[in-house]
Amino acid sequence: MGDCKCGCGNEAKIGDFIPGHDQKLRVSLENEVGGIFALQDLIQAARKYSYGETGAEDFLNLVRRVFSKRA
Repeated sequence: MGDCKCGCGNEAKIGDFIPGHDQKLRVSLENEVGGIFALQDLIQAARKYSYGETGAEDFLNLVRRVFSKRA
């Protein structure tokens, strides 16, 4: 048992989330980056970078583009 991973401060009796709170985390992450498609872009870019399919400069440029839209 531990704190709910969504950041609500409540205790999760089973697993990492209180029922439904995993969706709160997902929505929060989507909002942080500007939507589900931006989140998808970040994940795909991170995967390609981790596999050595793209370089650090290209990866960082995408990260900066995504977050600059949020500023």
